[in-house]
Amino acid sequence: MRVLIAEDELLERKAMKKFIEDNFTEITVVGEAPNGRKAIELAGAHEPDIIFMDIKMPGINGLEAIEEIIRINPATKFILVSAYDSFDYAKQAMKFGIKEYILKPGKKEEIVKAIMRVQKEIVVEKKQRAEKFQSNQLIKEHLITKLMKYPVDEDVIAIQKQFFAKMKSGYFLVIQAGKEISRNTIERVFDQSIDSPFIVNYSGNNYTICVFSSTKIDKVEILQVSRKVQLELGQDSFVGAGLPSSSVDDLPRSYQEALHACYQLEKENNRNYGFVLEKDKQLNSKGALEWLLEAVVKGDDNEAIRLFNENQDNFDQNTMDDLYLHIKQVMIERDIAIVESTLSELTTTKDWEKFITICCLQIQDYYQSKQYIEKAKKYVRENFQQAITLEETAAHVNLSPNYFSNMFKQEFGTTFIDYVTKVRLQRAKELIEGNNYSLKEISYMIGYKDPNYFSRVFKKQFLVSPKRFQQQILKK
Repeated sequence: MRVLIAEDELLERKAMKKFIEDNFTEITVVGEAPNGRKAIELAGAHEPDIIFMDIKMPGINGLEAIEEIIRINPATKFILVSAYDSFDYAKQAMKFGIKEYILKPGKKEEIVKAIMRVQKEIVVEKKQRAEKFQSNQLIKEHLITKLMKYPVDEDVIAIQKQFFAKMKSGYFLVIQAGKEISRNTIERVFDQSIDSPFIVNYSGNNYTICVFSSTKIDKVEILQVSRKVQLELGQDSFVGAGLPSSSVDDLPRSYQEALHACYQLEKENNRNYGFVLEKDKQLNSKGALEWLLEAVVKGDDNEAIRLFNENQDNFDQNTMDDLYLHIKQVMIERDIAIVESTLSELTTTKDWEKFITICCLQIQDYYQSKQYIEKAKKYVRENFQQAITLEETAAHVNLSPNYFSNMFKQEFGTTFIDYVTKVRLQRAKELIEGNNYSLKEISYMIGYKDPNYFSRVFKKQFLVSPKRFQQQILKK
């Protein structure tokens, strides 16, 4: 936690700084200001969590400085310090929401209690902000998912107005990255390349972006953004762009165009970004079948149905047979429950639409489960050194414990606890092989506070005690 001390008396500043540093190891004094103007300057530079503000200072006084600092950073908390027990000062301070007021010379106990009260308030507010941010992120993820499909309902329009009320036009980009890129890198690329507010949907190395511009935009601007993103991600990436839309209702059309363009770019491999080429909007039956199957593999029911309806007149019976068999194969390879429809039962367009839609939805569920599992695996890898529980991990991925437990067991064929144990013991083996730590240290490092229990668990897993395993390593 960062603290700034604004006090015109040098000895008072130094005494307060020493007192804070001696009594609060988790607090850092980031600056000292001899007047209100300097306090404003340092507050802008260091963004302190707490400011000890003397009221009577030369030039800009403490209350005037507080008003300016709150305008810049409303989250800053203040503890007023004054040699005068003035009701007027206290009343003015209350206008800014300040509750802590210390009279000089402040008693140690009084200062400690004031700091602890403000610390507690800061922790609560940070938690509330984090929860609100997480909630908003989930709502935005819901929004982009809904905007990828027709029809756009009233709830979606309400969310758009809540977060992107200034939207004059919007569009989609669909990106296929050629290699695995960290989420931090991806977010940096998008932040640097896109000036308007946007939402990202992540799915492996595929990224779907919905951009909400407060001005009317044209194809040239979208192409410029697409080129920036593509150049940042590398030559083996493809960025498909959808045409701009002035209406939220029409954004799913932009998404379908962007997705179609991305497919086209991958197939052609002679350009890396852009819109769907007019000459290629009508596909031959072979190309249409390949793209339709790619849409099914990605679980994109809207695109799959669109491609099917646009091209079914060109599909002969052999092509329809191939389509059915390939979709079944996709489901089998992913161990997804196969839709109970035989080829002979698919006689009408509606039959095929229902079959394709159900398969796509099941594949969406499959990918969603995979995302939950990957997020849980990452959480375990980062926290196995602690007393990690199934309930905590389920909460981290926003699932109920029972549902998460069943999903986890179905994916790994083992319980969550057994999986954590396996991760810990694998790390223990690596540490023993490195021969840089004692067995007791390794036990603590992987989350076991009892070395004897660690030894028993290790032996049960590897049929040899940690000590014996260590001796075998050293003999080699």
